[in-house]
Amino acid sequence: MLHVTTFEDPLKEMEKVHQLYDELAQARKQAGQESIPFHKFADLVKTQVKSLKEKGSPEVAFRVAVKDGKVAFTARGLKGKSNK
Repeated sequence: MLHVTTFEDPLKEMEKVHQLYDELAQARKQAGQESIPFHKFADLVKTQVKSLKEKGSPEVAFRVAVKDGKVAFTARGLKGKSNK
């Protein structure tokens, strides 16, 4: 399972934040892990986007992946604009 979502401004893209949260919650449930409260998740997304934007990334990609029964949630800055 793999799900990737990109953000430029999470506060203006709350629908995408909710979708990403649902993907992560589903992956964690399948892996037998507890879910994370939504407000903590939303704060994490905002913090990561802000941090990576300050380092020069106009857009941030969040990735939810399940490998060997473990959930990986990662963020990385994208260099250029993506074609949406």
